[in-house]
Amino acid sequence: FLTGIPEDMLTSLATSVSIQEVPMDHVIFRQGDVGDAFYIIVHGSVRVETNHDEGTNLGTLGPGQYFGEMSILFSDEHARNATVVVSSDKAILLSIDKDSFQRIFGSSNNTLAAEFELRVLKHSANLKHILAHPLGVTSFRDFLEKEHAGENIDFWSAAEDFATCTCESTRTEKATSIWLLFCAEYADRQVNLPHSITSKLDDCINTKNEFEPDLFDAAKKEIFKLMERDNFGRYKKSTEFSDFMSRLGILML
Repeated sequence: FLTGIPEDMLTSLATSVSIQEVPMDHVIFRQGDVGDAFYIIVHGSVRVETNHDEGTNLGTLGPGQYFGEMSILFSDEHARNATVVVSSDKAILLSIDKDSFQRIFGSSNNTLAAEFELRVLKHSANLKHILAHPLGVTSFRDFLEKEHAGENIDFWSAAEDFATCTCESTRTEKATSIWLLFCAEYADRQVNLPHSITSKLDDCINTKNEFEPDLFDAAKKEIFKLMERDNFGRYKKSTEFSDFMSRLGILML
Protein backbone atom coordinates (compact mmCIF):
# COMPACT_ATOMS: atom_id res chain seq x y z
CA PHE A 1 0.00 0.00 0.00
CA LEU A 2 3.05 2.30 -0.16
CA THR A 3 2.91 2.35 -3.96
CA GLY A 4 2.68 5.90 -5.30
CA ILE A 5 4.23 7.62 -2.29
CA PRO A 6 6.91 10.13 -3.42
CA GLU A 7 10.52 9.09 -2.92
CA ASP A 8 11.31 11.90 -0.48
CA MET A 9 8.43 10.81 1.75
CA LEU A 10 9.50 7.16 1.52
CA THR A 11 12.95 8.29 2.64
CA SER A 12 11.45 10.15 5.60
CA LEU A 13 9.32 7.13 6.38
CA ALA A 14 12.34 4.81 6.24
CA THR A 15 14.22 6.91 8.78
CA SER A 16 11.22 6.82 11.12
CA VAL A 17 10.54 3.09 10.93
CA SER A 18 11.69 0.78 13.70
CA ILE A 19 12.65 -2.84 13.01
CA GLN A 20 11.69 -5.32 15.72
CA GLU A 21 12.57 -9.00 15.99
CA VAL A 22 10.27 -10.70 18.48
CA PRO A 23 10.12 -14.35 19.65
CA MET A 24 7.23 -16.81 19.58
CA ASP A 25 4.38 -16.10 22.03
CA HIS A 26 5.53 -12.52 22.56
CA VAL A 27 2.52 -10.24 23.09
CA ILE A 28 2.98 -7.20 20.84
CA PHE A 29 0.03 -5.41 22.41
CA ARG A 30 -3.06 -6.33 24.38
CA GLN A 31 -6.73 -5.63 23.85
CA GLY A 32 -7.59 -2.36 25.61
CA ASP A 33 -4.09 -0.88 25.38
CA VAL A 34 -3.90 2.64 23.98
CA GLY A 35 -2.40 2.32 20.50
CA ASP A 36 0.56 4.41 19.43
CA ALA A 37 2.09 2.46 16.51
CA PHE A 38 1.30 0.66 13.27
CA TYR A 39 3.04 -2.61 12.28
CA ILE A 40 3.92 -4.31 8.99
CA ILE A 41 5.02 -7.96 9.06
CA VAL A 42 8.27 -8.64 7.20
CA HIS A 43 8.83 -12.22 8.36
CA GLY A 44 6.88 -14.73 10.42
CA SER A 45 3.29 -14.54 11.56
CA VAL A 46 1.12 -13.19 14.36
CA ARG A 47 -2.13 -14.38 15.87
CA VAL A 48 -4.97 -11.89 16.43
CA GLU A 49 -7.30 -12.69 19.31
CA THR A 50 -9.75 -11.25 21.77
CA ASN A 51 -10.07 -12.26 25.40
CA HIS A 52 -6.43 -13.35 25.40
CA ASP A 53 -6.72 -15.51 28.52
CA GLU A 54 -9.50 -17.53 26.89
CA GLY A 55 -7.78 -17.51 23.51
CA THR A 56 -10.52 -16.45 21.07
CA ASN A 57 -8.55 -16.61 17.82
CA LEU A 58 -9.63 -14.15 15.10
CA GLY A 59 -7.04 -15.26 12.55
CA THR A 60 -3.38 -15.20 11.56
CA LEU A 61 -1.47 -12.52 9.63
CA GLY A 62 1.71 -13.10 7.65
CA PRO A 63 4.40 -11.27 5.62
CA GLY A 64 3.16 -8.15 3.83
CA GLN A 65 0.12 -7.82 6.05
CA TYR A 66 -0.28 -5.20 8.76
CA PHE A 67 -2.06 -4.47 12.03
CA GLY A 68 -2.56 -1.68 14.56
CA GLU A 69 -3.53 0.76 11.81
CA MET A 70 -6.34 2.43 13.76
CA SER A 71 -3.87 3.88 16.23
CA ILE A 72 -2.31 6.21 13.64
CA LEU A 73 -5.41 7.06 11.62
CA PHE A 74 -7.31 8.82 14.38
CA SER A 75 -6.17 11.90 16.29
CA ASP A 76 -7.63 10.84 19.63
CA GLU A 77 -6.41 7.96 21.79
CA HIS A 78 -7.62 4.71 20.26
CA ALA A 79 -7.82 1.58 22.41
CA ARG A 80 -6.66 -1.67 20.79
CA ASN A 81 -9.64 -3.88 19.99
CA ALA A 82 -7.65 -7.12 19.97
CA THR A 83 -4.51 -8.77 21.32
CA VAL A 84 -1.69 -9.63 18.88
CA VAL A 85 0.74 -12.46 19.68
CA VAL A 86 3.68 -13.83 17.67
CA SER A 87 2.68 -17.29 16.41
CA SER A 88 5.81 -18.31 14.47
CA ASP A 89 9.31 -19.11 15.79
CA LYS A 90 10.01 -15.40 15.50
CA ALA A 91 8.59 -12.39 13.70
CA ILE A 92 10.30 -9.39 12.14
CA LEU A 93 8.15 -6.28 12.16
CA LEU A 94 8.40 -2.75 10.86
CA SER A 95 6.65 -0.21 13.07
CA ILE A 96 5.91 3.47 12.74
CA ASP A 97 4.62 5.55 15.62
CA LYS A 98 1.70 7.98 15.38
CA ASP A 99 3.81 11.13 15.78
CA SER A 100 6.13 10.14 12.92
CA PHE A 101 3.22 9.24 10.64
CA GLN A 102 1.45 12.54 11.27
CA ARG A 103 4.68 14.49 10.83
CA ILE A 104 5.40 12.88 7.44
CA PHE A 105 1.90 12.66 6.02
CA GLY A 106 -0.39 14.88 8.02
CA SER A 107 0.90 18.37 7.39
CA SER A 108 2.63 18.25 4.02
CA ASN A 109 0.13 16.53 1.75
CA ASN A 110 -3.48 15.99 2.78
CA THR A 111 -4.27 14.01 -0.37
CA LEU A 112 -1.36 11.66 0.27
CA ALA A 113 -2.44 11.15 3.88
CA ALA A 114 -5.98 10.39 2.70
CA GLU A 115 -4.67 7.88 0.17
CA PHE A 116 -2.57 6.14 2.81
CA GLU A 117 -5.60 5.86 5.07
CA LEU A 118 -7.66 4.40 2.22
CA ARG A 119 -4.95 1.83 1.49
CA VAL A 120 -5.02 0.72 5.09
CA LEU A 121 -8.76 0.81 5.69
CA LYS A 122 -10.03 -0.46 2.31
CA HIS A 123 -13.59 -1.74 2.93
CA SER A 124 -13.58 -0.14 6.39
CA ALA A 125 -13.16 3.38 5.00
CA ASN A 126 -15.91 5.78 5.96
CA LEU A 127 -17.25 8.81 4.11
CA LYS A 128 -14.78 11.14 5.79
CA HIS A 129 -11.88 9.20 4.26
CA ILE A 130 -13.46 9.17 0.79
CA LEU A 131 -14.11 12.92 0.78
CA ALA A 132 -10.59 13.70 1.99
CA HIS A 133 -9.29 12.65 -1.45
CA PRO A 134 -10.11 14.78 -4.55
CA LEU A 135 -10.75 11.67 -6.65
CA GLY A 136 -13.01 10.39 -3.88
CA VAL A 137 -15.13 13.54 -4.06
CA THR A 138 -15.48 13.09 -7.83
CA SER A 139 -16.31 9.41 -7.45
CA PHE A 140 -18.95 10.04 -4.79
CA ARG A 141 -20.43 12.89 -6.85
CA ASP A 142 -20.78 10.58 -9.87
CA PHE A 143 -22.62 8.08 -7.67
CA LEU A 144 -24.91 10.71 -6.14
CA GLU A 145 -25.83 12.01 -9.57
CA LYS A 146 -27.16 8.55 -10.36
CA GLU A 147 -29.21 8.72 -7.16
CA HIS A 148 -30.48 12.20 -8.08
CA ALA A 149 -28.78 13.66 -5.02
CA GLY A 150 -25.82 15.49 -6.55
CA GLU A 151 -26.84 18.76 -4.92
CA ASN A 152 -25.74 17.40 -1.54
CA ILE A 153 -22.10 16.80 -2.45
CA ASP A 154 -21.97 20.05 -4.43
CA PHE A 155 -23.27 21.99 -1.42
CA TRP A 156 -20.82 20.21 0.88
CA SER A 157 -17.92 21.01 -1.47
CA ALA A 158 -18.98 24.65 -1.79
CA ALA A 159 -19.23 24.97 2.01
CA GLU A 160 -15.79 23.39 2.40
CA ASP A 161 -14.35 25.89 -0.07
CA PHE A 162 -16.09 28.79 1.66
CA ALA A 163 -14.60 27.85 5.04
CA THR A 164 -11.04 28.14 3.68
CA CYS A 165 -11.57 31.52 1.99
CA THR A 166 -9.55 34.29 3.67
CA CYS A 167 -10.79 37.23 1.59
CA GLU A 168 -13.80 38.88 3.21
CA SER A 169 -15.28 40.27 -0.01
CA THR A 170 -14.90 36.91 -1.74
CA ARG A 171 -16.57 35.18 1.22
CA THR A 172 -19.50 37.58 0.88
CA GLU A 173 -19.90 36.67 -2.80
CA LYS A 174 -19.53 32.94 -2.15
CA ALA A 175 -21.99 32.97 0.76
CA THR A 176 -24.65 34.73 -1.29
CA SER A 177 -24.13 32.31 -4.18
CA ILE A 178 -24.34 29.25 -1.92
CA TRP A 179 -27.46 30.61 -0.24
CA LEU A 180 -29.29 31.31 -3.49
CA LEU A 181 -28.31 28.04 -5.16
CA PHE A 182 -28.74 25.58 -2.27
CA CYS A 183 -30.51 27.08 0.76
CA ALA A 184 -33.07 29.73 -0.17
CA GLU A 185 -36.76 28.82 -0.19
CA TYR A 186 -36.96 28.44 -3.98
CA ALA A 187 -33.32 27.48 -4.62
CA ASP A 188 -32.74 25.60 -7.89
CA ARG A 189 -30.73 22.89 -6.11
CA GLN A 190 -32.17 23.10 -2.63
CA VAL A 191 -30.67 20.79 -0.02
CA ASN A 192 -32.69 19.34 2.84
CA LEU A 193 -31.82 21.44 5.90
CA PRO A 194 -33.78 21.94 9.13
CA HIS A 195 -35.65 25.23 9.39
CA SER A 196 -33.50 26.24 12.39
CA ILE A 197 -30.36 26.12 10.23
CA THR A 198 -31.81 27.88 7.17
CA SER A 199 -33.36 30.56 9.39
CA LYS A 200 -30.00 31.30 11.00
CA LEU A 201 -28.27 31.38 7.62
CA ASP A 202 -30.93 33.75 6.28
CA ASP A 203 -30.42 36.07 9.24
CA CYS A 204 -26.63 36.11 8.92
CA ILE A 205 -26.52 36.52 5.14
CA ASN A 206 -29.50 38.73 4.39
CA THR A 207 -29.97 40.75 7.57
CA LYS A 208 -26.77 40.97 9.61
CA ASN A 209 -24.28 40.64 6.72
CA GLU A 210 -22.14 38.27 8.79
CA PHE A 211 -19.91 36.03 6.69
CA GLU A 212 -17.55 34.31 9.12
CA PRO A 213 -15.69 31.20 7.84
CA ASP A 214 -17.84 28.91 10.01
CA LEU A 215 -21.10 30.29 8.57
CA PHE A 216 -22.06 27.03 6.84
CA ASP A 217 -20.52 24.60 9.34
CA ALA A 218 -23.81 23.42 10.89
CA ALA A 219 -25.42 23.01 7.46
CA LYS A 220 -22.38 21.18 6.13
CA LYS A 221 -22.46 18.73 9.04
CA GLU A 222 -26.17 18.16 8.51
CA ILE A 223 -25.72 17.34 4.82
CA PHE A 224 -22.70 15.13 5.59
CA LYS A 225 -24.82 13.10 8.01
CA LEU A 226 -27.56 12.87 5.38
CA MET A 227 -25.16 11.53 2.74
CA GLU A 228 -23.60 9.15 5.23
CA ARG A 229 -26.97 7.78 6.30
CA ASP A 230 -28.82 7.69 2.98
CA ASN A 231 -26.18 7.06 0.30
CA PHE A 232 -22.83 5.88 1.60
CA GLY A 233 -23.75 2.24 2.20
CA ARG A 234 -24.88 1.81 -1.40
CA TYR A 235 -21.86 3.74 -2.67
CA LYS A 236 -19.47 1.20 -1.11
CA LYS A 237 -21.19 -1.54 -3.13
CA SER A 238 -21.06 0.45 -6.35
CA THR A 239 -18.78 0.39 -9.38
CA GLU A 240 -17.89 4.02 -8.62
CA PHE A 241 -16.31 2.97 -5.31
CA SER A 242 -14.46 -0.03 -6.75
CA ASP A 243 -13.24 2.05 -9.72
CA PHE A 244 -12.02 4.79 -7.38
CA MET A 245 -10.04 2.35 -5.26
CA SER A 246 -8.67 0.70 -8.41
CA ARG A 247 -7.42 4.08 -9.68
CA LEU A 248 -5.41 4.40 -6.48
CA GLY A 249 -3.98 0.92 -7.04
CA ILE A 250 -5.80 -0.50 -4.01
CA LEU A 251 -6.78 -4.14 -4.38
CA MET A 252 -10.19 -4.89 -2.86
CA LEU A 253 -9.82 -8.58 -2.05
